[in-house]
Amino acid sequence: MPPTSCVAVAALAVSVAAWPDAALAQVDLLSRDTVHGVVDLRAAGANGEPSFTDEGFGKSRYGGTKDHGWKGKVEVAEAALEWTPRLAWDWSAVVDVGYQPGQEKRLDVLQAYIVFKPVPRSQTRFKARFGYFYPPVSLEHDARVWGLTNTITPSAINSWAGEEVKVVGAEAEVSHDFGAQQLAATAGLFGYDDTAGTLIAFRGWALHDLKSQAQGRFELPPLSPIARLFQDTETYSTLEIDHRLGWYAKLEWRPDAPVTVEALYFDNRGDRTRVTSDLQWAWATHFVDLGATARLGPHTRVLGQALSGRTIIGKRTFVLTDVAFQAAYAELAQDVGKATLSGRLDAFATQDRAPLPPVGPGEHGWALTGAVRYPLNDYLDLRLEALRIESTRPSRALVGEPPRQGQTVLQSSLRLTF
Repeated sequence: MPPTSCVAVAALAVSVAAWPDAALAQVDLLSRDTVHGVVDLRAAGANGEPSFTDEGFGKSRYGGTKDHGWKGKVEVAEAALEWTPRLAWDWSAVVDVGYQPGQEKRLDVLQAYIVFKPVPRSQTRFKARFGYFYPPVSLEHDARVWGLTNTITPSAINSWAGEEVKVVGAEAEVSHDFGAQQLAATAGLFGYDDTAGTLIAFRGWALHDLKSQAQGRFELPPLSPIARLFQDTETYSTLEIDHRLGWYAKLEWRPDAPVTVEALYFDNRGDRTRVTSDLQWAWATHFVDLGATARLGPHTRVLGQALSGRTIIGKRTFVLTDVAFQAAYAELAQDVGKATLSGRLDAFATQDRAPLPPVGPGEHGWALTGAVRYPLNDYLDLRLEALRIESTRPSRALVGEPPRQGQTVLQSSLRLTF
């Protein structure tokens, strides 16, 4: 059911490499500079309710037992290859293929896109990319294979971006240096993100490091009797239903200071009345995202984001689901010798605005994350993380759980990057 055209983007990158080019010396398809990888060996223990990965309402990748006791797990949490061939002087590509346990397709394409980046000849720079990729939402994902540098678990905002905010489309960025300042504008047109909003509506926010796949899907927690009449029990990550283009636009300002401020608007322009035979909907989902990063010194970094949006399905005269959602976080990272200590505070909420709410009256909660990263050598680092999540969601009553739940997750990650 999910489109095979997403996977075909990887083949497109290979075909572009076969184009005749006068500067053949600039072509680099397979070398130590074009093949990279990530392997994450994870040990985790968690208490509280079962995770959403086990069809529960738990908000972390790992959950507790049925009686909310502690449950441990050791696994390869991710194993991925990233291919970054240079196709010509101005053209390159990125293809990420990853293994993630617990997904329907354990091995699948995570991203596949072509990049056009000409050499700048003035204070104005241009860059474009085409294919299957994450829009520029996250401030946290700055490592290979859309990974994190310091923590194990991203914020609620960027966990959701990893699940439901990935597109097949085209993006262009123009930046200009005004002396010591820089202003950049980015715009994108896309499809294959019609189901974005399903998870945030029926499960709510979560904090985890799973990434959506070209052919993958996520299971939903138990649905209410009303919701089961019109919604499937799973949602596909990459799906085109209404054949309408969505768009996003972003502005980024870097003043004469170690600060970056950005604002992004995203709208998938979902039809909201189009539905497949197996009850996958074209959700009308839009949001505004504000972000900022700042360096308070050579070893101290602060970043934060705030996001507010809305997602709807159903006719204007008969709305089936209408959910507003908000989240924000602030994170501080401090270098201490070779180690980096990180702390983050998240807050999140949703509100069900439908006349006859099939989801419930929303949720609210917070999360506190503390992590330490210690590089063992140029390729290997050790990360330790403690995560506490508190949330109230009335729909937990569907499985006989109290609306208010708390959960602690302790994780270690031995991460190889090459």
